[in-house]
Amino acid sequence: MHVTFISGSSPSGFGATSPLPNPPWSTVAAQLAKRLPNFAGTTTSTTPNGASSPPDLISTRSIDISTLTPSALTDADGNGTPSDIVVALGITSPEDESRFLRTLERSRSAQENDGVPYPRAVLADPTCAPSVRNAVSAGPYRASSGVLDDALSALWPVGSLAGGKRLLEKTDVLLARRSSEDYIFAVLFCIHGLVADIDVVKSDINPSWEKGVVRNLGEFKKMADCCGPQIQAALTDPQTKNAIDLLNEVDLRDQVGSYRVIVSNETPQLEDFTLCILQQNDCFGCDAPILERPRVPLLDVWRGRPLDAEAGRQILVGHLDHPNAHPCGTNKPWSWKIVVGANPAYDAFPMQHQIFYPTGGDGTETDGGGTPNTSKSLWYDPVFCVETLDDELVWCKRHYRCTPRRHYSGTKHGAWTLTTLDNGMMSEEHWTTVAAADDLSWTVLHYSGAARRAGQSYVGALLCTPDGLWPEGARGGEELERIRSAFRVCDLELWELFGGSTEETFMWGKDFREWAEDNPPDLERIGDISIAAWRKREKEKAMNKEA
Repeated sequence: MHVTFISGSSPSGFGATSPLPNPPWSTVAAQLAKRLPNFAGTTTSTTPNGASSPPDLISTRSIDISTLTPSALTDADGNGTPSDIVVALGITSPEDESRFLRTLERSRSAQENDGVPYPRAVLADPTCAPSVRNAVSAGPYRASSGVLDDALSALWPVGSLAGGKRLLEKTDVLLARRSSEDYIFAVLFCIHGLVADIDVVKSDINPSWEKGVVRNLGEFKKMADCCGPQIQAALTDPQTKNAIDLLNEVDLRDQVGSYRVIVSNETPQLEDFTLCILQQNDCFGCDAPILERPRVPLLDVWRGRPLDAEAGRQILVGHLDHPNAHPCGTNKPWSWKIVVGANPAYDAFPMQHQIFYPTGGDGTETDGGGTPNTSKSLWYDPVFCVETLDDELVWCKRHYRCTPRRHYSGTKHGAWTLTTLDNGMMSEEHWTTVAAADDLSWTVLHYSGAARRAGQSYVGALLCTPDGLWPEGARGGEELERIRSAFRVCDLELWELFGGSTEETFMWGKDFREWAEDNPPDLERIGDISIAAWRKREKEKAMNKEA
């Protein structure tokens, strides 16, 4: 499978809230081409002689519009193989438009007798010129066909024409979000829908024409058979029913939108409904994978010594006022605050506090003899802000169990598996300590996770500091390059991050901080109780509050 990114010469506008905004489109295209194969994995074919692993399932390349040749899309690999997916980025000038459209038309004409349209899909980001956006297509559906294709799609919604239209509508939503991951998922949905199955996007919890009548009915039947009481309770509670209706309207990849709906409607009925149909009975057959690439290296040396188990825990415990914290910590109610992150959902919520502490006791105790707790496992209580559907800010709190994980390098020090139950849905994440300043003025943490039964996979990385601001000593020079290098081994560039620049923070902006002064967060550690027990306790609190 071949994907070609074609970049124009206009400013990209990418990374508006990043440390390095507005990279050239050619830089964006090259980065997308680099990252995309990691989301699809490798082929099952035999590893070629001399290669360390099987070839990527998706082959990619990026081309600057100024070097686009007439045969570029009909020969993606030098062997006459056409591009399956073409993505136009920032093509705006008349000259660039003409070059792109001529090349695209040549490709379509060359393949029209094969019975399969090539490219299988053509996508264009929202900044492209109208003529380029009008050239987009998915399968047999072309935007340029206008009223005719739209009418035929409406008459026969199960056909490939209607399927192509729905696919373009989904990709339009993703491309409008202006993030690398959303652009990558737009391409993955096209490949999955038109070329070959892709595990990371194959799961869908919503009924659809693509699933077919038989599968849709089978899923409804399983839900009714397994979760009848929970469905009845959810649909007869007005707030819960409204939440379910709103969730059905939210795009599958819009995790921020979904989370806002859930936080605005956290009812016991919604949690029981989700727990039953997704986690306990897997009514939709979802199994989203935790992505194993990129293979992110562990921090191996900290403060001049090889990273051992104690140092690995001390970095996460960070600045928390706790006996297990390193002496260079600053005795705060939290371990770290997030400065910037790379995932448009996970890292989009402001004022994120990270609280890591050892299991055993309530998170503040020693072993009874005055010495620090030496538990290998940790608890992680993130506390963060969410804007509800009523445009109100609220604090949210979660509870993760953290256990040492064997890294591909063979060590467990600094690699962790985090699990939590969040409103009836279990999430599992693999975290890796990538880098940390010797004085704990900053750390970079990578994560790759999945809510398997909801069909959601996600990946990203975080820069954390004691105060949520860019570290003073890393605004230039060697320390800035260390942070840049830490993100690069995660396959991320600084312009892909969200949350602020080296000089200004959006994650901890003035308006947020002023609100927090009047509405301080609950930073008390949840302590040594299971995630399920904590969720039960929270549910009982909510019920007592309603009573």
